[in-house]
Amino acid sequence: ASMKNTFYEISSSYLKIGLRTEENFDATMKKIKKNRKEYTLFYLSTLTDNMEIMAITQSIVENPTYNIQELILNGAVSKTQDLKNMMKLALSGVAILLIKGKDYALAIESRSYHGRSLTEPDSERTIRGSKDGFNESINDNISLIRRRIRSSDFKIELYSIGKKSKTDVAMVYLNNVADEKIIREIKSKLKIIDVESLVMTDRALEEELFGQKFNPFPLARYTQRPDIASINLLKGKIILIVDTSPSVIIVPISLFDHLKSVEEYRQPPLVGSFIKFIRTLAILVSIFLIPLWYVLVTESNISNFFIIQPTNSESLIPIFMQIIMAEFFVETIGLAVIYTPNVLTSTIGIVAAIIMGSVSIDLNLFLPEVLLYVAVSAISSYSTPSYELSLANRLVKYSLLILSILFGSSGLLLGVLILFCYLARIHVLDKYYLSPIIPFNGKDFIKLIFRKTTEDKKIL
Repeated sequence: ASMKNTFYEISSSYLKIGLRTEENFDATMKKIKKNRKEYTLFYLSTLTDNMEIMAITQSIVENPTYNIQELILNGAVSKTQDLKNMMKLALSGVAILLIKGKDYALAIESRSYHGRSLTEPDSERTIRGSKDGFNESINDNISLIRRRIRSSDFKIELYSIGKKSKTDVAMVYLNNVADEKIIREIKSKLKIIDVESLVMTDRALEEELFGQKFNPFPLARYTQRPDIASINLLKGKIILIVDTSPSVIIVPISLFDHLKSVEEYRQPPLVGSFIKFIRTLAILVSIFLIPLWYVLVTESNISNFFIIQPTNSESLIPIFMQIIMAEFFVETIGLAVIYTPNVLTSTIGIVAAIIMGSVSIDLNLFLPEVLLYVAVSAISSYSTPSYELSLANRLVKYSLLILSILFGSSGLLLGVLILFCYLARIHVLDKYYLSPIIPFNGKDFIKLIFRKTTEDKKIL
């Protein structure tokens, strides 16, 4: 009995000091005495549900029996003897109940995280599809996926990552569908991640898992849509859900997974294939249009074959400087819109149109053709479903433009060759980044071009 009392006293002191109950206003230590029995309840009021705490205290007051675990009114109750585990649970919003005379503590589920309502993501809109989207609560996000996949193969494994943040990361997959080798590899990586925090959530986790370094291309797909996450689970992918992040990570992926959109599967196969073709063409235009146009208009032996060439109006600034200045201005507008309050975004658009339009042409800063092609390239870049890939594509465009300026058509061809070789050597969890082109798979390659009918609708 003395050992049990010692556990009670040590645990109470450990939690009291760790939670700083006398300093933090939300760290609560509540002592309850009933019929010569003593209980101590620890919880964080900002992370717990008041009704759950009331249910716990009511269970103790009304049923002060020896085996209190059987009479706790709350749902999930588990025993724990690990002090560090108790502290981790308490800091995440779980109520810890210590019972004098017992050599264990009860961890009682009482978490209540406040998050946004389930609204459609701004970056992944669809006309006919569902309008719900993930928010910052890991519980809400898992429930949205469970609602769509009611399978006994559905598995969730929870990890706590970050020495100080102790962020919850859920690994979700279908047991007999996902590749066992990839599951084991991700598990081993999650267990050995050694970071102070995951406050930057899924972005920091991707860097830790894949060691991205200087590779600009995204090695995981992000989505805020539960239907996209669910369909990828059915395909055998693995979903990583990070608490406090409204987007989930899909692995393993290829480059072409970033080009898929939910909208093409909400339309008939022929229309869906047409949407897919237009989007792919727009992405290629956003990367290659500017470097290709510059090469065509600066090399006299091929410029005669291009449709729109610079007019006779002369500018004091060389064409390559005009392109660089126009691209810089477009990028600056994009950043300004992100950081500007919604009320003022229309003002920025009007000012940008005036500066980039008649004023710059009247002052002979830009040729009209330069503004035309820069605008077409910028608009085309917004057709990329993956925001991370669109950023990488911009870096590729600027790299090809610099090579074209320095070495002409030879530089452009060399840049395209280097880009292809670079992408061909990237692996993500033993999967080629250019799959199904490398290695070539004819059946999967056709699916990249044409939207299949109902029997292949799982392939999103």
